[in-house]
Amino acid sequence: MNVTSLTLDQLDYWVAKARSIELTAAPEGKGYLYTPHPTIAPRQWSPTRLWSQGGPIIEEAKIDLNWDWEESAEWTASIEPDINTQGKTVLGAAMKAYVIAKLGEEVEQ
Repeated sequence: MNVTSLTLDQLDYWVAKARSIELTAAPEGKGYLYTPHPTIAPRQWSPTRLWSQGGPIIEEAKIDLNWDWEESAEWTASIEPDINTQGKTVLGAAMKAYVIAKLGEEVEQ
């Protein structure tokens, strides 16, 4: 499946895969949980919605963010030399760019 077609929940999953983070399904199918440390209880994993998770990835990967680039009325996330993605939210656009940079434009469905 093309990364640009993923839902935010699917994108969260693939960001975890790109970072080698093990996930479990959250209760009632509401996203994913991860364990940041063996002594800490599992927590929500959602870098497409939580700046505390997505922000450090943006900084680490040096993702460039722009609003309404080329009059798209969406956020654009870029990683040099040639990855450009768009999304309705800044974190969604950035995580698409990150997954493409790490795993390629197509991922398993």
